[in-house]
Amino acid sequence: MTTTPTAATFAATASASGPRFLSDGRIVFLSSRDGPPHAFALDPTGTPATDLTPDAGVIYRIAPRPHHPELLYVSDVGGDEQHQINLLNLDSGHHRLLLGADGVIHGFGAWSADGQRIAYVSNARDGTHFDVFVLHVDSGESQCVFKHDGMNAVEHFMANDQGLIISRPNLDLPGDNDLFEIMFDDAIEPRCVTTHSDAAEWQSVHVYADGTVLALCDEGSEVVGLQRIDGHTGQRSFLRLPQWDIEAAAVSRDANKIAFVINEDAYSRIELFGLSADGQLGDELPVPTLPAGVVSGPAWSRDGSTLAVAFESASITPAIYILASNDKTATCLRGSSHGVAAGQVPEPTTIRYRSFDDSEVPALFYRPINVPPPWPCLVVVHGGPEAQSRPGLWRRYAGPLALLARGVALLVPNVRGSTGYGRSYEHADDQDKRMDAVKDLLACTDWLSASGEIDTTRVGVMGQSYGGFMTLAAITEAPERWAAAVNLYGVVNFETLLEHTGPWRRRHRAREYGDDPALLRRISPIHKATNIRTPLLVAQGDRDVRVPQEESEQIVSAVRANAGVVEYVIYPNEGHGIEQLAHRIDLAERIEAFCAVHLGL
Repeated sequence: MTTTPTAATFAATASASGPRFLSDGRIVFLSSRDGPPHAFALDPTGTPATDLTPDAGVIYRIAPRPHHPELLYVSDVGGDEQHQINLLNLDSGHHRLLLGADGVIHGFGAWSADGQRIAYVSNARDGTHFDVFVLHVDSGESQCVFKHDGMNAVEHFMANDQGLIISRPNLDLPGDNDLFEIMFDDAIEPRCVTTHSDAAEWQSVHVYADGTVLALCDEGSEVVGLQRIDGHTGQRSFLRLPQWDIEAAAVSRDANKIAFVINEDAYSRIELFGLSADGQLGDELPVPTLPAGVVSGPAWSRDGSTLAVAFESASITPAIYILASNDKTATCLRGSSHGVAAGQVPEPTTIRYRSFDDSEVPALFYRPINVPPPWPCLVVVHGGPEAQSRPGLWRRYAGPLALLARGVALLVPNVRGSTGYGRSYEHADDQDKRMDAVKDLLACTDWLSASGEIDTTRVGVMGQSYGGFMTLAAITEAPERWAAAVNLYGVVNFETLLEHTGPWRRRHRAREYGDDPALLRRISPIHKATNIRTPLLVAQGDRDVRVPQEESEQIVSAVRANAGVVEYVIYPNEGHGIEQLAHRIDLAERIEAFCAVHLGL
């Protein structure tokens, strides 16, 4: 007989992301099997995955060194986001710190084709701005190739490693950036290769020998497509512009193939195409079959014969899959043990409900298995705000999954401001339109009531980060609708957030939220805290540099001053997200217990 999974079981379910092929054929990827994300190596023949970085902190990115048995990884200590760049020798097991300093972020960009250099950005100069550097890995010599007051990021080395393509956001306009070309032997300023008028963004860059660039872009479009920028003329044209966003792309090492991941209403679909020598799209290739779910991190093997991806669905725990490009074979390489059996988590129904202005809000609705309605319900709101809830709530939503297993329905909306539904929808909550997204959230309770399946006296709301703000906004704007609320390191006061968040984030966040003090006060839940009548659980990491601890303490103090019900937990050595396994389990169990009491289980 199958037992019902516990909150601890769900919390211990490992993530799997960012697969890359090593030169010996193994696959390296990030997994949270034993705690914070670490780099694991997996043999495609089925040998159990091994932790390559057991003594590291949180690992954010991995990148095998070309032509060398070495792995670069980006880490920090306790989630403090002071990113260090390290190099692991896969033969000897020796770890070497390449770049690291107290209070400094080192943002890895790309390896040179010969594996001798890396390009990166650093805010060492003043903590706010990111200059561009190139490091000669073996000698340790680093050179600043571009000093600039902005948030620069390295995208790709140019042909023959003679320069770089960098990207730079427009800090005055949401959803806008540019690509620039830096040539190492030039004394001139970087050349903009994407001069444009209306807002547009470029990402996932690949560069050809003649300077031709392939990139994902939404220039002049509601959705993201594949754009080609001619290396000789600079002319830009779309090679593939589907009806939904291309959310990821990977070009094979020989540049003969490209893989797309298309986001169709929160579910992923893979496309494979041939590529010509000048970066034109060729014939469509057979696509291996995967179940309905979410695909991320596509990466080609060295010979271009197979594609590795991370995959998960609502009912299938995260794993690495190998897809053969010449047939329809898909092989699961799980890489770690999981305690949740297939079928123990239901697949959601995609629904749409009407908001205050008659616009449609997409959402995923999870009905409990083998428990008759009417059910209590927990509404789970994603962070971001520019993000999207997808089918699959593993690990970070362990508490809600445990409640689902006990008979609590879950409604997971993608309110305006979410990605995946077009540029207009993504930016429909910017600055002075912030509260329209809150109205979208409140409108979901009308749909729940009309469904006839929910006990509307037992509806809770939960969110993390920006979703925490949405949770607090919900219980201050309409406290009568909610029986419980869970705020995980959420924004409480936008004025103090912009004052105390990491200095490199201030202008970028002001671009999204605005910087008018009157507006920031109007949308901040702290100024409406006297309205809170909903029992509240608050959790916070003590090293969070994005939403500092002071944010949580403001709302906890306000609720306590008003004699409200609030439970508060601070997790040591945690940043913007609870990563240590013991803390993940504790948080999931707290959420389950708190909601069980206040939703009447």
